[in-house]
Amino acid sequence: MSEDFLNNPYSLLGLISGALVCLIVYIINRAIGKKKRLFDERYYQQTNRAKARSWDAMLVIYIFAWMIVIIFDGISFSFYLITSLYVLQNITLIITNLYVSR
Repeated sequence: MSEDFLNNPYSLLGLISGALVCLIVYIINRAIGKKKRLFDERYYQQTNRAKARSWDAMLVIYIFAWMIVIIFDGISFSFYLITSLYVLQNITLIITNLYVSR
């Protein structure tokens, strides 16, 4: 663990509280949307297309991040972290592709 984290472990509370706020906002937004019937076929089609484009963009971003990490940090923990995220993203892409194609 880093020295900064060991000196101030409560900094992680910001990430946890942000995630909780996002979850609460999602639940409230979902309830309002169901009452107003906002979630129809067109909504799901647009959302799926947006997620697909975001997925494609993340692949490019990972490759650029890889290059930057190799240039400035070398082959270190950061490199292996980005590599594992890239591999996990592709594995989940394969799994979801197989699931949807059935």
